[in-house]
Amino acid sequence: MDDVFSRLVMRTRAADVLSGLGCMAPGYALVVPHHHALSVGELPGGERTHVFRTAWGAAELIRRTFGGAVVLVEHGSSGSREGGGGSCVTHAHLHLFPLEHGMDPASFVPPESRRVTTSAGLAAAAARHSNYYYCSWKQDEGYLLIDPKLPSQYARRVWAGLLDEPDLWDWAAFPFLGNARWTTAALQKARHAQPLGPMEETVLAYDSAAESYARRTASFAPGSALPSEIDELADAVDGIVLDAGAGAGRDALRFAQQGKHVLALDASGSLLSHAPVHDRTLPVLGDVRSLPLPSRCVAAVWCSAVLLHLPSEDFLRSLQEFHRVLRPGGVAQVSVKEGEGHVALPMEGDGSPRRHFYFYRVDRLQSLAEKSGFEVLRTWSEDELDSSSNVQRWIKALLRKPA
Repeated sequence: MDDVFSRLVMRTRAADVLSGLGCMAPGYALVVPHHHALSVGELPGGERTHVFRTAWGAAELIRRTFGGAVVLVEHGSSGSREGGGGSCVTHAHLHLFPLEHGMDPASFVPPESRRVTTSAGLAAAAARHSNYYYCSWKQDEGYLLIDPKLPSQYARRVWAGLLDEPDLWDWAAFPFLGNARWTTAALQKARHAQPLGPMEETVLAYDSAAESYARRTASFAPGSALPSEIDELADAVDGIVLDAGAGAGRDALRFAQQGKHVLALDASGSLLSHAPVHDRTLPVLGDVRSLPLPSRCVAAVWCSAVLLHLPSEDFLRSLQEFHRVLRPGGVAQVSVKEGEGHVALPMEGDGSPRRHFYFYRVDRLQSLAEKSGFEVLRTWSEDELDSSSNVQRWIKALLRKPA
């Protein structure tokens, strides 16, 4: 009975992270969606994004705990069992393989794989009922092979070879339960020693309540000044608008209806999955502190009720990113709640996860904007309902990147 133990490292709203059987080296883990599917590519877009975010968070935990690199692999089995996808279990799961220093992650890339930058290729393969093999060790880059002719447990065979244990790849024959137990204990300890940061917990809160939040924010509150402010900004600029922190897409849709092409960016993939579809909007998963966009690519930035989730150092980083992606002469409008200090409140009243709010005075907002290189064209305040239908005093600023 000594071998009976829980392998659960952590549980999110849509996936479990477990230490893996066949744990030839400590740190090997699986990410298993709660929703039954034959591949991660079959999951709805927001759920797929959540599972990958969970996987990369777990990979970072493994790196911090055990060192080295981590390779993410999926044998997607949405096709026939004869398709040679290399999967050994007909339920979607991602492998996280820890590598020692000096091991080459590219060893996991089969010949004829193509480089991809998003998970859209996985969804397309699943929609065609194709098997696929996917591997990655960078969040914005991976390698995909459609209908691969690979032996069972292909990635585990590669890993076994890198570990100089080429005959121990079969998890059923060689479960390495001691290493699995050690992995679970070490990752649980590391996880509790490294609590989520404010931004990470806030994103998790939005992910966890995406459907209800999207429903509450689908339309503007009665008497809101936001529609007219969006229209004024749309009329004033010629080019692409970045909605930085688009949430469930209400403001981005308004810009699109005013004839603007909009990049609707948010760190919560679950929220983005609820955004209304429009031919002028493009959803982008990303963090305002490190925008996945080239420099000088947008004419305007709209950032409503987003930077209030950030402490001042991250607020400054975000403004610097807005400055970077704006064209010379481009403008940005930002809004935050007025006040001082910081609070953390549960989204649905259950105590966790929480949204973090940081309050700012107008002089502090102006100082951070100027430090980022912006000209402050004007500042003003407005009483508006927030997403919880509470009246809040908002500080707003219109900024310009010098020509």
